Amino acid sequence: MSNHVPLSSRTICPLVLDRMTNATLARTNITLPLLYVVLMQGVAWLTGVGCAAWLFVVDMRAFRLSHGLSINGNALIGRDFANIWSAGQLVIEDKLSILYSPLAYQAWQTGHFGGGIRDHNYSYPPLTLLYTPIFGALPYVWAFALWTIASVGLFTLAARPWLQRAGYAPALAVLFPSTMVCVWAGHYGLIIGALTLGAWHQLRTRPKMAGILTGLMVIKPHLAILMPLMLLRRRAWSAIAAAAVTVAVLIALSLLIFGPALWQTWLGQTTGEQLRMASATHSFFIKMMPTSTPALFHWGLAANLVWPIQILIAVATGGLLWRFHPEDPHQAALATATGTFLVLPYAFNYDMTVVGLAGALIMHRKDARDHLWRTAAGAIGFVLPAAVIFLNRQGWWIAPLLLLALLLATLEWRRPMKTGFQHSPHD
Repeated sequence: MSNHVPLSSRTICPLVLDRMTNATLARTNITLPLLYVVLMQGVAWLTGVGCAAWLFVVDMRAFRLSHGLSINGNALIGRDFANIWSAGQLVIEDKLSILYSPLAYQAWQTGHFGGGIRDHNYSYPPLTLLYTPIFGALPYVWAFALWTIASVGLFTLAARPWLQRAGYAPALAVLFPSTMVCVWAGHYGLIIGALTLGAWHQLRTRPKMAGILTGLMVIKPHLAILMPLMLLRRRAWSAIAAAAVTVAVLIALSLLIFGPALWQTWLGQTTGEQLRMASATHSFFIKMMPTSTPALFHWGLAANLVWPIQILIAVATGGLLWRFHPEDPHQAALATATGTFLVLPYAFNYDMTVVGLAGALIMHRKDARDHLWRTAAGAIGFVLPAAVIFLNRQGWWIAPLLLLALLLATLEWRRPMKTGFQHSPHD
């Protein structure tokens, strides 16, 4: 019996198309992996920018100028910047006794903004009052414009070495979804991102300056939670000392000017109230979180299981970063910033500015076609700061898993760092 199989039109057509496709790709020097990479990059940009832009569209549709720049009576244009402006005003009016009293603080905001804002609270440490009067002294709109321009400018400047090294214009950072989300939220993410990138960039040549920039991150101290561990891993003693001195000076100044009562309230009440919010997964506020704790609560786990699991995740993340810490400080910055959102139980998408940068750089690596899983992880990390709200609203609390993929993509698995940096002449 013959083993010959007759060819029909159903088998001939796919064979012809396959040969035509391969011939076309060969002539144009294009491979299927390259097509996949270009497709992932395009989808990531469209999805990320689209999700971020939609947040602005929704706010503008709810915007009511007659109600003091209000967005549907819930927040103002600039959203959380209202807290920074309010704190500055309270310093000027000498009414700091109400700053950490939620009901009194909200009543004060209602009076100043004509009922156009509600359910805000001031969660930042008292040392932030050293600069908020700069903004509180200006009309709200001008103050928010100054905040936005300064934040975007500082982050773009800090991201410049990373983007130029990859062959991209620094201005590209303005278009990142993570940048857009932070502008939409009126938050600290771009400032913290600039301090993070600046500290890592200066670490080898100017370790004391790196330490000062790290110390300034105390304005949102939880976002610097991994910095002491990573500086210790690198034996960056000068940076550690400079960071400690910077923090001590800022705390001492705030105690001298504002007294100890605000610190007692912030440490004893405010920080605990913020952590307790992590279980309120029904609120829009918590749906902005990419962290594990709210996801675990959403999946129905009890608090006596959630917190031990969060601790295990934090320890495991710290262990990964310690064992596979990249020698290159630029890569270490991206890995540490990504790992921060796995360690923390409480953090938000508007703080993910360096995570967005990490995703962009990994997604656009020159060898992207050779490591498709890593390119996909980068694309997901690039989109995540803008998309996490939409994912969580649909009940898809998978952001921690996506962050883990991005973290693995940033780590040097085959070349764990064996020693710290050599002491520089400035150390």
